[in-house]
Amino acid sequence: MILTLKIINKILVSGVFAIALFPFFASAQESLSLSVSPTLFEMTANPDQKWDSGVRIINSNPYEIVVYADVVNFAPQGEGGQGMFIPVDPSDTEGQTLAEWINLKEREIIIPAEQTANIPFSISVPEDAPPGGHYAAMLVGTKPPANTEGSSFLQTAQVVTSLIFLRVTGDVIEDGAIREFRSVKTLVEKPEMSFELRFENKGNVHILPQGEIKILNMWGQERGIIPVNRQMLFGNVLPEQIRKYSFSWAGEWSFSDMGRYTAVATLGYGYDNKQFVTSETFFWVLPWKIASTIALLLIGFIYLITWAIRIYIEKMFTLAGVSSSQYNSHKLVNTKSQTLSVAAPIEAGILDLRTKLKSSTNAGQKLTVLFEFVRKNKIFFFVVVLVIAFIMSSVWYVKNASVTERGYEVVVNSDNPDVKLSSEQVYYEELRNEMTANKEVSETKDFAVIKLINRSGVNGLAAEMRLHLESEGYEISNISSNFGESERNTVIVYHPDYAEDALTLSSEIKNVLLSSYVDAPASEPITVYVGSDYQSDVE
Repeated sequence: MILTLKIINKILVSGVFAIALFPFFASAQESLSLSVSPTLFEMTANPDQKWDSGVRIINSNPYEIVVYADVVNFAPQGEGGQGMFIPVDPSDTEGQTLAEWINLKEREIIIPAEQTANIPFSISVPEDAPPGGHYAAMLVGTKPPANTEGSSFLQTAQVVTSLIFLRVTGDVIEDGAIREFRSVKTLVEKPEMSFELRFENKGNVHILPQGEIKILNMWGQERGIIPVNRQMLFGNVLPEQIRKYSFSWAGEWSFSDMGRYTAVATLGYGYDNKQFVTSETFFWVLPWKIASTIALLLIGFIYLITWAIRIYIEKMFTLAGVSSSQYNSHKLVNTKSQTLSVAAPIEAGILDLRTKLKSSTNAGQKLTVLFEFVRKNKIFFFVVVLVIAFIMSSVWYVKNASVTERGYEVVVNSDNPDVKLSSEQVYYEELRNEMTANKEVSETKDFAVIKLINRSGVNGLAAEMRLHLESEGYEISNISSNFGESERNTVIVYHPDYAEDALTLSSEIKNVLLSSYVDAPASEPITVYVGSDYQSDVE
């Protein structure tokens, strides 16, 4: 207990940081800023091996600054990817932690204005280093470290951090599992849902679960893909820890997509041997007003069909010579004169119509006969029309629900700014990964920045256009999709100052329509609204 309290007292929590980070920027005041590169080192080493590297510190200020470097151990804290910095205390750690193996060759560095400095360091892995993961952080700040019981620690809020993840070979255990995967709600009115996924690392080395969450409607059609830790560094799970990831999804609304949805999470992990885990969760998308209206209509339809069938059966028995008292009491007399035919009412009606049409002498009388026939059998014709409308509606519903893809947006929540992706961006990444490595790409043109917006109603057209334009050397700043729109014509909207660029771009994509817009943003002076006509060009 005394030892535990002693260790706790030596733990100084410097701040909350993600386990693997995007570039950090620290600012003491508006005129002071620092950045570090890289933000994360991941390496593998054998016992009794030495490794040399360096950290680049960027001074973007218009004046010279002095920075101080220190190395501390790093440990996770909570399930959200936060961590804490633990200063080195050889009396407690006995040389078994990564921070003790790191030797900083310089601890005080002068960085000229708007220049970059390198902080070299080396890692000497001891011969008896335990196998598995070891974690440390290099802290670089604008104030010198202060001594605390023989340990140094940067006493400053103006600090940038570079994490160091070391994997020591040996008896390494890679074992992980999805501890929990759930949708935040069970029932929603719109196709929008948030998910929580908790991944547990049961091994002795950090692992990065990567994969996707696929969202399917009740017909099994894909309605969204949420990438998990693809081309991102902030998702590592440290040994014997649980990491929680949060995601949001919003799909394009369609009446035919109501019903039960399935979200399937499939993740792979492992450096030595790739392993896969999967989990499912379910939720319902049911707008209660629309669902209630449909339920009432179905009940009314069933009641009307039942009533029409009853009337038809009564007429069938009447034509067979069976009185209402007989068939109501189920006392039918089985005689040769009583022949029951299901088609008897229809046959009798058609025979009566033929007889009257033959006796008609002119077109006016024939029309009168037809009108009278329809009026007399209005219930029959009304039910037939209703049944046909029901069948056509059912076919339309199934056809629309079976659409292969619809537009969607996903948000990957993290301690860093949330990462927002559209279906166009996800599809673009898939297409780019499928491109052959030897495909030639033109040099970047001296051209205005272009933004693409898909308003065709066909998922992926903006992604295909982006690949085409980038292969020709154009710079694309962003692609997105307008839900619910289905425009045919592709249109280029541009600022008047970029008319020449717009004309050049139009000739590149089949001479599409041009529209000048004086309020177009300076950062994105050209926007292409992709219509369905581009699909025919691609085909």
